[in-house]
Amino acid sequence: MIKMTKAIVLYNSRFGNTKNIAQCLAKGIESQGITTTCENIDVVDVESLRDYDFIAIGGPTHILKMSDELNEFMQKLRDVILEKIAGFAFDTRNESKMNKTYLMVLENSAARRIEKQMKKLGVEIVHPRRSALVEGEQGPLYKDEEQRFFQIGLDIGKILKSASFISV
Repeated sequence: MIKMTKAIVLYNSRFGNTKNIAQCLAKGIESQGITTTCENIDVVDVESLRDYDFIAIGGPTHILKMSDELNEFMQKLRDVILEKIAGFAFDTRNESKMNKTYLMVLENSAARRIEKQMKKLGVEIVHPRRSALVEGEQGPLYKDEEQRFFQIGLDIGKILKSASFISV
């Protein structure tokens, strides 16, 4: 049995909302006894990501996709072997700018694209992608989003501790 011991939550944030969500996610994972780091993509050494058992990546949805900065970061990951690392994708978004059709809201988000690229890199997704909603373009986050992401982190921490996760 593999024991998960080291996790990292990476984020790109324009107005601080994604950073807040990332920190809540990290605290939830850490509450399960897993050593967890939370870093901005601008300061992380991509080569160091091999040292982790779990990686979460998130950023703002910008015009129905991930930000240019996050896209560039994801391109850098192509040279890093991340196979057999567990993962999770998340984003923040303003629902009012989205196509109001339910399917379009689900399908056009930074998290969807992040998750897709993570899978291509060999990352084993252990929890379905999630979005945190913000009010207006700059926020704040909708009520209870921080608590919801703490709970998601707690759930992920339990999955990682059990080491019996199944790819979703």
